[in-house]
Amino acid sequence: MARKLSVIRNTTLSYAGQAYALLVGILIMPFYLGHLGAEAYGLIGFFSVMQAWLQLLDAGLSPSLVRAVAHQQGLPNTERSAGHLLRSFEIIFLPMAVICITVIYAASPWIALQWLNAQTLDSETLISCIGMMGVIIVLRLYATLYKSGIQGLEQHAWLNIANVIIATLRYFGGLLLVSSLSQDPRDFFKFQVAVGLIEALIFAGRAYQQMPAPHLFSGFNWALVKPIIPFAASMSLTTVMWIVLTQMDKVLLSEILLLKEYGYFSLVALITTGILMLANPLAQTLLPRLTVLMAEGRQDDMHALFLSANRFVCTLLFPLAAVIGFHAEPLIFAWTGDLTAAHWSQSILLWYALGSAIMAASSFQFYLQYAHANLTLHVWYSVVSAIITVPVMFLAIHYQGAYGAALAWFGLRLLSFVIWPSIVHNRLAPGIHGQWTHDIARITLMTAVGIAASEPLFRMLAGQDRLSTFLGLAVSGFITLTLVAMSYKPLAAKLYFLFSKPST
Repeated sequence: MARKLSVIRNTTLSYAGQAYALLVGILIMPFYLGHLGAEAYGLIGFFSVMQAWLQLLDAGLSPSLVRAVAHQQGLPNTERSAGHLLRSFEIIFLPMAVICITVIYAASPWIALQWLNAQTLDSETLISCIGMMGVIIVLRLYATLYKSGIQGLEQHAWLNIANVIIATLRYFGGLLLVSSLSQDPRDFFKFQVAVGLIEALIFAGRAYQQMPAPHLFSGFNWALVKPIIPFAASMSLTTVMWIVLTQMDKVLLSEILLLKEYGYFSLVALITTGILMLANPLAQTLLPRLTVLMAEGRQDDMHALFLSANRFVCTLLFPLAAVIGFHAEPLIFAWTGDLTAAHWSQSILLWYALGSAIMAASSFQFYLQYAHANLTLHVWYSVVSAIITVPVMFLAIHYQGAYGAALAWFGLRLLSFVIWPSIVHNRLAPGIHGQWTHDIARITLMTAVGIAASEPLFRMLAGQDRLSTFLGLAVSGFITLTLVAMSYKPLAAKLYFLFSKPST
C-alpha cells in the first residue's frame, strides 16, 4: 500500500520549531550579557563548549537510533523492536552519565582556578556553576536520546511543539530570573538544571508511549544492539572529529582570553553556531527520506532530491552569512547595544560567519554517504581534517589569538570545500558533480553581487540608532537573497515536487 511521506510538511515544521528556538536564544542572550555581566556570560559560553565536547558520551548511539527506528517503520508491527533498542541505549548511557557528573564535579576547582581567567567572579561561584554543568549535560544527553527515537518515527509535529515549549521555558524563564529575581550565576544554572530535568521527562514520556518496552524492567538486548555497532562506531568517530573541528578553537581560547573577552567571543560563537544549525531542520527530514529512496532503489530520485535540498540551503545560508560577516560591527551593536563587544567582534565575526556557511554546505557530503549507509569516506575525511586542524588552530591562536582562530577557521573550511565534494560525488554519485559545482558558483557569485548592490542602501538606512541599523541589515539581506533566488527560478517548484513525490 502506497504511503505518501510529506517531507515538505515535516521540513516546514522542523524549521518552524528550530527557528523559534534559535531565534529566541539569539534574541535573549544579549539580555543575559546585560544583566549578568561579561564574565558570567563568558561562563555560559564555556558551558556551551563543555556541552559540545561531552556529546562524545553519546558515542554515535542517538543518530544510530534514528536510523534503526526509521528503518523499522516499513516492517510489520510484530517485527518492530524500537522499545527494546531504546531501553538498551538507556542502559548504555547510565555508566557514562555517572562518570560525566563525577569527573566534572571533581575537576571543577581546577577548571575554575587554573583554566578560566576570571577577574570579578569568586572561585566558589565558579566551582558551583561548573559542578552543575555536569548535571545539565547528562539530562540533555538523555533528552537527545529520546528525541532521536521520536525523530525516527517521523513525529516532527509533536517533536517541534515540545521543542518550542522547552525553548520558551529555558530562555524566557532564564530572562525573567536574571532580570527580576537574581543576577547570581549560581541561580541561573540551578534554573537550567530544573529545565533540563523537565525536558528529559517530557521526551522520555513520549518515547515510552510510542516505543514501549515489553516489560517495565526490560534489560539490555545485545542481539538488537550488535548490528548497530559498526554504524554507531563510524558515527562516534566522526562525531569526535566533528567536535575537534568545531570546538578546538573555543577550548583553546577559553584558556588564553580573559573571561570577559571570552564572553564577547561567545557572542560570535552563538551567531556562527546559528548559521551551522540552520541546515539541521532540513537534515532531520531529509536523511530519512534519502534513506527510504535508496531502500526502494530510486537512486536517481535520491540524487535529484539531494541536489535540490543543497541548492535550497545554500540559497539561504550564503546571503545570510555574507550580510552578517560584512556588517559584523553594526550587527553586534544593534543586537547587544554594547559598543565594546561590537568593536571587539568586528574582524572575527566576518571570517567565522563565512566559514560556518561553507561548513554547513559541506555537511551535504555526509548526508549523501549516510543515505548510502557507507561512512568510510567520511571517517577518513574527519580523521585527516582533525589531524590538520589541531596544529593549524593551535599555531594560529598562539600567534594571533581570536583573530588567528577566525582566519584559520575560514581557510580550513574553504580548502576542504574545494577538494572534498568532488571526491565524494565521484565515488557515490558521479553524475551530480557538474550540477553541484554550477549551483555553488552561481549562488556565490550572486551573493557577492547582492552584497555590493545593497551596500549603498545599507549605508543610507543604517544610522546611529539600533533600529535603523536592523532596518538596513534587513534590506541588505532581502536584496541579496532575492538576487540569489531569482537566479534559479524553478527552485521552489522542483523542491515541492521532489519532496512530495509518494513512496512506492
